[in-house]
Amino acid sequence: MTNWITEVEDNDYVSRRASGIIANQMAAKSIEEIGFRKLHYPRLYATKLREVGKQARWEYLEALLSSVLPGDTVIVQYPLWTNSTDFELEFINYLKTIRHAKVVAMVWDIVSWIQDNRERDYTGDASLWMLNKYDLVIAANNKMAKRLHDEGGVVSPMIPMRLSDFVYNGPLAMKSFKKELFYVATGIDPALIKEYPTKIPINFIGPNNNVKDVPNHINLLGAMDSNDIPRKLDGGFGLLYYPQDGGYKGMHKYGEYNNPLKLSLYLASGLPVITLSNTAHASWIKARGVGIVIDRLVDIEAVSEDDYYKMLDNVKPWQKAVSNGFFAKGAALEAVRYVNLGIQDYLVKMGETDD
Repeated sequence: MTNWITEVEDNDYVSRRASGIIANQMAAKSIEEIGFRKLHYPRLYATKLREVGKQARWEYLEALLSSVLPGDTVIVQYPLWTNSTDFELEFINYLKTIRHAKVVAMVWDIVSWIQDNRERDYTGDASLWMLNKYDLVIAANNKMAKRLHDEGGVVSPMIPMRLSDFVYNGPLAMKSFKKELFYVATGIDPALIKEYPTKIPINFIGPNNNVKDVPNHINLLGAMDSNDIPRKLDGGFGLLYYPQDGGYKGMHKYGEYNNPLKLSLYLASGLPVITLSNTAHASWIKARGVGIVIDRLVDIEAVSEDDYYKMLDNVKPWQKAVSNGFFAKGAALEAVRYVNLGIQDYLVKMGETDD
């Protein structure tokens, strides 16, 4: 029996800048190192998939998935980034009914919750009910798993990844005690700058085409390739925050539940972090001494130099872990252990935390 991990291929620019694609490719690289084989597929969009029709999609699935044999385990990085419910459903059904494989969803994002923050019934949304097609779901963390179950109607067994990884083996900047912040994003949202309430200097890394005049304490460093960022973070803290009035209406609330790639990037850079107290990793960050937990952005205050250097030391083992794909590898092995042996030691129990 063979274990597989899917990997989406996109153009070079997107692969270096878009967090969802970066996380997908980093996880595939890490999991391949523990004996999994990759199932590569080029990113296909809904318009094209509709144009070619069902028969052509079927032929594509046969070409892509013909190496999968009965009894194999396939970890599908979810979503597939096609924006096509029909194709993603055909993908999972083909693996289960034609290839007779065991299928696991490694969940990176729930698109419905990114786009919508209303209190409503989400159980009929494709991004949620499709998870019930899988034999096992790897949720971002225990808090996300509980929301998937309670609000999304997901009843498939779930295990947590706990943290995402940011695979990196390049140079790191020497860290010095500085009263300033870094914030990394695929695009700098003007709403974030508007909501930033303090005059503690902050360095924004990401495209800033929609941002014009800013106060002197805000420094726009522009877009950078993901692998160029860690060596630029030379002190201060990495900020974890999503604006309340940002372009994606559900992102602020979603930030209470997800595994932010920027958290993993900061840790891989050896940088302590600042997060809100309602996020999934707040207790973990506080307990491990790798950052500061606050209730509101306005509560950001500088720490003492001694405390800062203690945090730098506390970050080191986690820097090594996320840089080497520790969490993706662990989740993949636990998934195979469950679907093949039925061992349930690591299944999420509703109400648990990631402390």
